[in-house]
This record gives sequence, C-alpha cells and structure tokens, in this order.
Amino acid sequence: MYKVFINDKPVFLTPACNLELLANHMVYLRYDDFEELHFLISMLEDTELKGAVIYGVDFDLLWADFRAHFREIEAAGGVVRNQLGEILFIHRLEKWDLPKGKIEPGEVPLEAALREVEEECGIVNLQAGKHIADTYHTYSVNGIRYLKRTYWYEMHSEQKTFTAQKEEGITLVKWIGSGDVDWQKMPSYESIIDMLNTSVLH
Repeated sequence: MYKVFINDKPVFLTPACNLELLANHMVYLRYDDFEELHFLISMLEDTELKGAVIYGVDFDLLWADFRAHFREIEAAGGVVRNQLGEILFIHRLEKWDLPKGKIEPGEVPLEAALREVEEECGIVNLQAGKHIADTYHTYSVNGIRYLKRTYWYEMHSEQKTFTAQKEEGITLVKWIGSGDVDWQKMPSYESIIDMLNTSVLH
C-alpha cells in the first residue's frame, strides 16, 4: 500500500479492497481507467473532497499510472532528537517542518539527509541512525505536478543554538518536545504529522 498526500489530503493506493481506510467525505474507487484517475486527482486538488482510497487488482499498474500524472522528485531528511526526546523543527512558509531537501546526483539518501539537515539548521557533529519511513506528497509549480518521495532517518544532536538557512526561507530552528505542542493542531504538513505519529511518537 502507498499513502500519498495531495493538498494535505490522504490518498491510499491498495492492492485489495480495504473499506476500513475510508473516513468521512472520502471517495472509494476501484481502479479501471487512467482518465478516471486523472479526474480524481483534479478533484483532490480543487474541491473539498477529504481524501480517497483507490483499489487496484493490478497494483503495479495502478501505482505506475498514478505516478505517470507527476514528475517525480526524491528528497531526504532527518528526525533529529536530543537526550530529552525533543525534535528539531524548522519554521518556513508559516509552518513547522522537518529539515529535508532534494537528493543531488551521485548521493545516496542518507548522505543527502545529513547534508540537508546540516545546511538548513547550521548543525555540526550530527549522528545518523536508522531509516524511519518514506513519505509521499504532491505539489504543483507553474502548472506542473510533482510527486515527492522523502526518505526519513533518525538523527541525534545535543546542539543548543542553530543558524537557520535564510536563503531557503527558514526563519527559525527550534527544539520542540511532545509536551510543548498538540501535534494534531500544530501548523505543519499532514505528511509530516502522519509520519511522526506512525513511525516516531508511537
């Protein structure tokens, strides 16, 4: 199964019927037609539809046809924690986010994740841990749709002060503990909150 966020709305692509994934104001679709998939993606982008569950008997075909609607980008980032269990967040575009960035040619995901966290946060002596999860989300620029896959890794630091990479639009780098914020109401991205809730804070 794949979970992709379109405009912060969850889209589940599954190889078998799974009505348990459906929530209020979501659509269930048995995949048969490429144009039907195009129409559903447009609805998720432009209407109040809250999400979708798409079931395909030929799951490889479903995933390939879904991806064919987008240009694909790969990125990598880190969930950085300290001894107190706090998580290092960046503030950008009026939302709290985790440090991440595009994978450069010749890099493996972990190398890119370490480089991006170091650059965006002004951090040194970063310790890398295991791969946590991959997230998928979409966005559009100049009428072109993009599907971004982000590889996430555990990281550790005890650094207290940081230098935000202002040229990337980052205004603040800050440790945030689970007792400091309501994760469900935090102004962030649904893909980030979902990844934290399912793979980090459980």
